[in-house]
Amino acid sequence: MSTAKKMLAKVVKSRCLFFSTAIVTSLVINSQVVSQVNDRADHYDIPAQPLEDSLNAFARQADVEVLYTSDDVRAIEAPAISGAASREQAIARLLAGTGLTFRFTDGGTLIVRAPDKTSATAARAGRIEMARVAQQRRAVATVGFQGVEDNDDQEDREKDKDMEEMVVTGSNIRGIAPDSSPLFVFERDEIERSGFGTVEQLLEVLPQNFGGGAAPDTSGTVDDVDAVANFGRRASTVNLRGLGADSTLVLINGRRLAPTGNASFVDISVIPLSAVERVEVLTDGASAIYGSDAVGGVVNFVLRDDYDGAETLLRYGTVTDGSLDEYKAGQTVGRSWSSGNAIMSYEYLRQDNLPVTDRDFAVDAGARPTFDLLPETERHSIFASVNQKLTGGVEVFAEAAYTNRDVESNSGTRFAERVTVNINNYFFSGGASFGLVDDWQGEVSLGYVVNNSDSKRQFVDFPVEIDGELDNSIWTADAKADGTVFHLPGGQVKLAAGLGYREEELVSGNSVSSTTLDRSVVAAFGELFIPVFSEQNRVPGIERLEFSVAGRFEDYSDFGSTTDPKLGVLWSPVRDLNLRGTYGTSFRAPGLTDTDPDDSGLGATLFNFDFADAPNGTGRILILGLVGQARELDPEESTTWTVGLDYQPEAVPGLKLSATYYDIEFDNRIARPAQSVVTPFRTNPEFFTPLFTFDPTPEQIALGVNSPGFFDLTTNPTFGPPSDPADTELLFDNRLQNIAITNTNGVDLSVSYWLPTDVGEFSFAFNGNYVFNFEEAITVASPLLDVVDTVFNPVDLRFRANVGWVKDGFTAFAYINYTDSYTDDQADMETKVDSWTTLDLFFSYNTGDRFSAWWLRDLKVSLSVQNVFDNDPPSISGPPSPFFSVGYDPANATPLNRFVAFQISKAW
Repeated sequence: MSTAKKMLAKVVKSRCLFFSTAIVTSLVINSQVVSQVNDRADHYDIPAQPLEDSLNAFARQADVEVLYTSDDVRAIEAPAISGAASREQAIARLLAGTGLTFRFTDGGTLIVRAPDKTSATAARAGRIEMARVAQQRRAVATVGFQGVEDNDDQEDREKDKDMEEMVVTGSNIRGIAPDSSPLFVFERDEIERSGFGTVEQLLEVLPQNFGGGAAPDTSGTVDDVDAVANFGRRASTVNLRGLGADSTLVLINGRRLAPTGNASFVDISVIPLSAVERVEVLTDGASAIYGSDAVGGVVNFVLRDDYDGAETLLRYGTVTDGSLDEYKAGQTVGRSWSSGNAIMSYEYLRQDNLPVTDRDFAVDAGARPTFDLLPETERHSIFASVNQKLTGGVEVFAEAAYTNRDVESNSGTRFAERVTVNINNYFFSGGASFGLVDDWQGEVSLGYVVNNSDSKRQFVDFPVEIDGELDNSIWTADAKADGTVFHLPGGQVKLAAGLGYREEELVSGNSVSSTTLDRSVVAAFGELFIPVFSEQNRVPGIERLEFSVAGRFEDYSDFGSTTDPKLGVLWSPVRDLNLRGTYGTSFRAPGLTDTDPDDSGLGATLFNFDFADAPNGTGRILILGLVGQARELDPEESTTWTVGLDYQPEAVPGLKLSATYYDIEFDNRIARPAQSVVTPFRTNPEFFTPLFTFDPTPEQIALGVNSPGFFDLTTNPTFGPPSDPADTELLFDNRLQNIAITNTNGVDLSVSYWLPTDVGEFSFAFNGNYVFNFEEAITVASPLLDVVDTVFNPVDLRFRANVGWVKDGFTAFAYINYTDSYTDDQADMETKVDSWTTLDLFFSYNTGDRFSAWWLRDLKVSLSVQNVFDNDPPSISGPPSPFFSVGYDPANATPLNRFVAFQISKAW
């Protein structure tokens, strides 16, 4: 074990010892102070201030959890209250004249809501508060209240229960936000204010998401195996932390999507933005919760389920220089009733192509004149869901989605060609939740997802056509339960546990042949939440202290099993400040196309090579190089540390600040050592020594010689003289295998501030990512090279900031997007790539109920402008072989330039 690993092990052990000691110590302290807490009289001292701040102050002083939506309480001023009062009297004074209602649940949680909230809307309120302002959460009281005035009927009680049973991305426990992990949440109003028309555009500006890999624009020009292999799909991906699109887990409503292409990543362009209620982005390793692929993080698209009525949407957008137009239409219909809800949403999207001739920077760089920087896309999407509560505490749910996406594009890699792709994506899940014992709840669910893509490549220069079909499908079955294990003075200790089963299948083929690959996965998982200190038993220096422990075991039918833990801690030394940290391991299973169980794709090349350090002293050596996929591969493995803080000062209401340091070590990565077997000997042979076998055995030689793809180059005079394979002196294993390493660390910083004034409410926000290091090694023997701030790799600094204003239905926002300068190292002489700053604007007006005419009520019109000043992306010098240059770095910029969109929506 290396010195660094030994030090890491010591740190882990010491921290685990600290966690254990802290728990034991806190239990002793709790037993001494709990009686004092229970005897405390209700006394309030809350100044006149915005209602949201007063509710947070009430939560602290009354020792209760308060759930509400920011939209309900925004711009409402609350009066001052001071002196002794019951909880009901105090909250009634705060809400007097607001039209808001309140109630205390049997568990002691206070729920504040608008009087017309349906059960689904009330549930959404709970989700929003747990995700957006998780740092405000206080422990739920463990006993009920006597003498609470209650005029609500059973329906209202069910609404309140929904708010306590939401599950947020990063946890399997109801009502518990993963406060120790970094989480970004984009609510529907934020999504609309962004001015974007698709989910890929929305996530493209997220600083924590790297643009390298497969993308619909010029991903074919990027020297990335994933991007090149799937270029024909024109898909869009999420690539958190730059660790690869296959290392970010993408979910819909907490459930997996089927991958596209060669089963290596999820195409998010099949998700209609008009059906999305919010997007939750967990930038932390989460295999302990979700299993494979959650290395860089998790992106969960939560679809709408709470709409009551109908909504029609129309959108038109266009570039101001060029011929690309965008058309979008959507229709949503929803219905909510006392015991359930249903919704259906349809969206049509058409985006024209962007030819290279529309962009001078690409023409000047020498791009083919027939090439499309952006493809022509047409998409139809429909989504439907229904939830229904039955007798006996049983609730059933079902959701289904279908997307058809057609893509056409003029490509131009080595040869001019026309690429046509048809993608059909099907998604279904259904199940039931039911009460067990006490507050325990169980859930069973089934899911089925299919991604079918047909592609056709027609070459312009010669009459050749290549067709292909890829069908990816996933069946899932899950059963889980969660509830309270026991009570501590700090709150309820909660547990979630469950089992899962998954079947994955990939069928690939063309007009000649087809291949089927499949696997099954069995999983067992558990998660524990331990609130040691809370408002109920706080002591000086410990306002809040809680721990989370999670673990998941997965057994794969084709390569073995893996177990991954995760630990989290949150400590609040004062009321305004949360300090948090996580440690965990994650993994990515080998893709279905990564393994070759019967060696059908194995090949080998025999050739003579001039090798100065040849052991035979002749300077010439006979080499047998193996190519293809290895028969057995292990999962890629990562270790992630995060340390962060959330600060929300009482002295500055509306201000929130979060900072997170992350460190990821990604080992055992699956990669091919070299593009050819000759490369290691022409460059740095010492990097590949673990893959060299001198004087191989006859059995090792026979593996290559008898392979389906054996080729004897020694028959060619260039690689002669003719040789006998039995005389092979060196075996080079160039098969796909577990050899690569990636290490990265950096910091995220986000700040937001809402300022209510007499002339409207102002908003300020900042989200930035700074990468300290992004190191890669092609094999375990090669050195780690820091590639941050080089072309086609992550840039050290990216951020998106905004300032906004809201007043009487009017909204105006300005966004600044910044990418720092970096180095173009493709040529012998390095050159500087300039920084890139763009400005986006958004304006809208929502009539609400301000007009008496029905056709003017709930009408929203908006205008958005991306890249207001039409700034070209920074130029780069040249391309990576074998592709041509488009004059810019598609991993860190886009060719769209200025884009103007007008949108109108009407709620009926």
